[in-house]
Amino acid sequence: MRGFVRHLWTTRNWLTMLCLGVVLTFVVTAIAAPWIVSWGSATRVALRTALRPPSATYLLGTDELGRDLLARTIWGARVSLLVALFAVSISMAAGIAVGSICGYFGGRLASLVMRVMDFMLAFPRILLAIMLITVLGTGVESLTIAIGISTIPINARLFRAPVLSLRQREFVLAARSLGEGHGAIILREILPNTASLMIVQGTISLAEAILIASGLSFLGLGPQPPIPEWGAMIASSRAHLTSAPHVVLVPGIALVVVILALNVLGDALRDYVDPRVRSAR
Repeated sequence: MRGFVRHLWTTRNWLTMLCLGVVLTFVVTAIAAPWIVSWGSATRVALRTALRPPSATYLLGTDELGRDLLARTIWGARVSLLVALFAVSISMAAGIAVGSICGYFGGRLASLVMRVMDFMLAFPRILLAIMLITVLGTGVESLTIAIGISTIPINARLFRAPVLSLRQREFVLAARSLGEGHGAIILREILPNTASLMIVQGTISLAEAILIASGLSFLGLGPQPPIPEWGAMIASSRAHLTSAPHVVLVPGIALVVVILALNVLGDALRDYVDPRVRSAR
């Protein structure tokens, strides 16, 4: 990370540094949400203060039920981060395992497994996630599992290619000649050489997971009230778009800024770890 930040400072990439600051602020805010605002202020209904505009009392205003939008946005960041982190962890772990095993061993069984991955890729991810939520039911856990499973084929296909290339490299052949088992070769020799790809893919996948989670919550398939989630907050506030636009704009702007920052950061990481791009510059 220090090398990456030093690289951004040396190349004067201020936009990426700003996005890095946004991502760090998002993560710290999500982690520290219980110490910043109380859960009660994000969920307590107070109809007398409904649809209040931003003021000294309510910095970002209140929603249609009188709940503090600042508190709901902060707790919504926590929900979005948890869903995205666990979903990406599921998809990366399973996708890397499938891609590595199929790429290393090959054969008919590996080819069959990859055809199954291709079949899953034929479905739009959000449609596949909706199908899984229909089976699992609505809620944070179901949303996380659905997003994670729907992303496994992408990671399996992505990590199979470098494993196919690395298994014929000299250091892998040397380890094999020294009697190392297949599992040890994959874990000790091949996967460490895909670490940069893991970091880049994980960063980009976080943005995609947050976006998909918000879209599913917008459709009513995510966390149920009163749990604050940015997509659900936007959906419940659509009726007040003209009379109280801040109710929609607050979670909408938060969602756009975080996803944009993660994508810019992911692109910068990809350029940083790719020697061809760095040498071209």
